[in-house]
Amino acid sequence: MRSNDPPHGGERMTTLQRRASVLVAMGEFIDGYDLLVMGTAIIYLRPQFHLSPEAVGLLGGAAFFGSIFGLLVFGDLTDRLGRRSIFVANLLFFVVFSIASAFITNTTELFITRFLVGVGVGMDIPTSTAYLAEISPSHRRGAVIGGLTQFTWVLGALTSTLVALPLGWFLGADAWRWMFGLAALPAFLVLLGRRMLPESPRWLLNHGRPEEAQAALAAFGMQAPVRVGVRRGTWGELFVAPYATRSFWCCVLFFLNCLSGTVATIGTPFVLRYVGGLSVNATVIFSAFVWCASIAGTLSCIQLIDRIGRRRLAYISSIAGGVLALCIAFFATTNPVLLVISFMLFSYSGWLGLAGLCWVWSSELFPTHLRGRSQGLCNSLCRLAICITIFLVPVAQAGFGFAKLIVFFAACKFLIALVVWRQPMFATENLHIDEVSGETAPT
Repeated sequence: MRSNDPPHGGERMTTLQRRASVLVAMGEFIDGYDLLVMGTAIIYLRPQFHLSPEAVGLLGGAAFFGSIFGLLVFGDLTDRLGRRSIFVANLLFFVVFSIASAFITNTTELFITRFLVGVGVGMDIPTSTAYLAEISPSHRRGAVIGGLTQFTWVLGALTSTLVALPLGWFLGADAWRWMFGLAALPAFLVLLGRRMLPESPRWLLNHGRPEEAQAALAAFGMQAPVRVGVRRGTWGELFVAPYATRSFWCCVLFFLNCLSGTVATIGTPFVLRYVGGLSVNATVIFSAFVWCASIAGTLSCIQLIDRIGRRRLAYISSIAGGVLALCIAFFATTNPVLLVISFMLFSYSGWLGLAGLCWVWSSELFPTHLRGRSQGLCNSLCRLAICITIFLVPVAQAGFGFAKLIVFFAACKFLIALVVWRQPMFATENLHIDEVSGETAPT
C-alpha cells in the first residue's frame, strides 16, 4: 500500500480533507449557476433585446469563450504559482464581473461581462481539480473529483433555475439582472472559506518547499508521497511521449461528451421552449425537473465510480445516452411530454458517468507538474464544444432541423464508448495517483 492510501473501503477522509473537498468543489456550484443561468435568462433577454438565433448562440457562448481563455492561461499558472493562490483570486474576479453583468444596457456590454465571468470560471477549474486529485485518497478519488464536483455543478445549475422562478414572477422582464448579480453571493462566501485552506502538499514538494509541504501534510493527516521531485512543467510536455497519447484521448473524450451533452444542460430551456412549445413558466419548471434528474445521476456516479470500474461506468453512461438521443430524435420532438421525460433520462445518463469520468481522467493520468495544464487543455476543448453546441441548437431549430442534430449527438455518445473500449489506460480505479500518472514507479 502506498503513502496515504487506506485500503479500499477502509479509513475515512480526515476532517480537513472533507472540508477542503467541499469548499473547493463549491467552485463548481458557482460555475454551474453562472454558466447555466444564461439558459434561463435568454428567455427574457431574447424579446427584450430582439435577439436573432445567431445572437442567442453568441451570448449563450460568451462565458464559455471566456472560460477557454481562463483555462489555458491559468491551467499553466496554477502549475507555476500554486493551487491555492489561483482558486482564491479567481473568486474575487468572479464576484466583480457577476455584479457587472447585472447592470449592462446593451448586448455588447453583456457579451463582454459574460466573457469575463467565464475567465473567472476557467481560472477555477484546472486549479480545483488538480488540488482535489492531490489531497484525495485513492479509494475516494473518483467520487471526489468526478462525483462531488459534478454534484455541486449540477446543484448550482438547478439553483439558477429555481431562483429564476420567483424572480420571473415578481420582476418580470428584468429578472435576468438579478439572476446574474446573485451569483456573486455564493462566490463571496466560498472565497472566505477557501482563504483558510493550506496549499496542496504535492505542489509544495514539486516546487522544493518541503517544510511547508510537511505542515500541509500534517494538517491534512496525510503521509508524504514516496517521491515527488522538484520539476517545472511546460505545455510542450503534453504533446510528446509519454503524455501525448493521454492528452489526445482525454481531449477526444472531453470534446465529444461536451459536444453531445450540452443539449441537456444549457440547451434545455431553449429546447423545451422552442422545440417543445412550452410556455415560459412551464419551460423553467420542467428545466428544473431535468436538473433534478441530473442530480440523481451525479449521486449515482458518486456511489459507482470507485466501485464498478471507470470503463464499465463509461459504457453504461455513453451507450444509454446514445440510445436516448435517438429516441428524442425519432419520437420526442413533436411530443412535449415525451420530450421532457426523454431529456430527464438523457441528462441522468450523462451525469451518471461521462461528465465525472472526463474530469477524473484528465487529472489522474498526468503528474503534479502538468496536472493544471492537462485540465486546462482538456476543459478548454470541452468549452469549445459547448460553444459549438450552444450555437448549433437555435440554428438547427430554425434551419435544418433539431432531430438531425440529436442524431449526430447520439453518434458522439457511441464513439465515446468505442474510444474507452480501445484504450485500457482508462481503467484507473483504486490505483495510487503516482501509479496512474507515472510520476513514480509503483512499489
